[in-house]
Amino acid sequence: MSNTKTCNRIALVLVTFLAMICLQAAAAGEPGNADKAAADSQKPVAEQQHLLAASNRSVTRHELIIDAQKLGYVAIAASLDVGNKKAEPVGRVFYISYTADKSFDAERPLTFVFNGGPGAASAYLHMGAPGPKRAVFATDGRVLPMPATLEDNEQSWLAFTDLVFVDPIGTGYSREFPKPVERSSEKDVASSDGAQPNSRAWGVEEGVDALARFIRAYLTQEGRWLSPLYLAGESYGGFRVARLASLLQSGFGIAPSGLVLISPALDFSLLWGDERSLWPWVVLLPSYTAVAAHHGRGEDFVYQPENPRVALEAGERFARNEYLTGLAGGNQADWLEVASRLMGADGELLQRWNGRVSPSRYAKALLGEQSRLVSLCDGSISLVDPDPRQLILGGGDPYLGRLNVPVTEAFNNYVQGDLAFRTDLPYLLLNKEVFESWNWRSGIQGRQGFVEALADLNRAMSVNPICGCWSHTACSTS
Repeated sequence: MSNTKTCNRIALVLVTFLAMICLQAAAAGEPGNADKAAADSQKPVAEQQHLLAASNRSVTRHELIIDAQKLGYVAIAASLDVGNKKAEPVGRVFYISYTADKSFDAERPLTFVFNGGPGAASAYLHMGAPGPKRAVFATDGRVLPMPATLEDNEQSWLAFTDLVFVDPIGTGYSREFPKPVERSSEKDVASSDGAQPNSRAWGVEEGVDALARFIRAYLTQEGRWLSPLYLAGESYGGFRVARLASLLQSGFGIAPSGLVLISPALDFSLLWGDERSLWPWVVLLPSYTAVAAHHGRGEDFVYQPENPRVALEAGERFARNEYLTGLAGGNQADWLEVASRLMGADGELLQRWNGRVSPSRYAKALLGEQSRLVSLCDGSISLVDPDPRQLILGGGDPYLGRLNVPVTEAFNNYVQGDLAFRTDLPYLLLNKEVFESWNWRSGIQGRQGFVEALADLNRAMSVNPICGCWSHTACSTS
């Protein structure tokens, strides 16, 4: 996003890298307490809702220096209750909003920010990029020795938009209101689509509906209906944003002015395929090429930090031509040799795998002779391999586990100290229970296939051809 007068029909920022695969690595994150959840479900609803008492609201004032200019702003840490189409209470959504002093002008943009997972809270982006405070990392993204430290973020998006960081139900301090269990009913049995029987928010359609209702409630509570509205999402958060863009327009009378998609997971048929599905392998190869070039392993390229797309473009051209036809049964001698050079992988291993290298294999193979592995979430980062004898990375991404510590420390210190927010609830940065219980089928049209958000994105862009601008001026729709 930019604070210039340049405007786009629908702003899309697509970042290509291995971070897309981090969605699967999230399954190895912080586990939810299933035993406690089961015990809580036996308690009266009134008592259960008392356990969700994160409804207190904290309002604090702060200042931030951006480009040598002092920017005053108000931070609000609070929750809003959301229901469903039947007006039944579903859960309580926690958020932290930042409103700059100059935003009393209703035309100042407002951006809602979501992380992915599903099961990830918004603290990753909050503490890492757009927020007014950020956790301190090394310049190359590595985690520094603990304890974590916080600093003012001079590159905060607050310079040009107000911000609302949203924790979907089941993450952060957001919780679902338990539904009374009917003992003699089939509802006690887990449904065939894998969703928990009492979960009304942990699913593709369910989750987007709850967030749309939260956005409507927030706009009403804060009087921001006339503010240009933007949506920003990372990984599965990008999936949420694409679907929200369509649902908000069709079901809630809200038209986003623009979207920011950060390493978005828009079509799961390109992420969760098998050996007989060719496109998942094709879309991976450019990322492998970029990672290999970064680590000096791509034989055809010298990594150029100022122009990393030199390697990426070559990988993209090869992937959609010779590599695709090779996977479909072409001349192995030619395409496997080129693929080996591009991705920095051993030619014999690549031939054994028939050109199909899974992220968990590639993470171990690229720097295997150094007993190091590359992160699934950020392929530019390498770590000591704790078990170099294993050929496949198991148990999730070690860098993600390392990253969770400073983000958790920094956020808890920040929300309790700077924002003076109090609650007995633990902050669920990455809730494995949400990911494992997610109802994917609610987002699939028909009986088979994978969920995708491209159709929703296309529909949103067709219905809303008006461009979105940071400065609310007349702009062309061309």
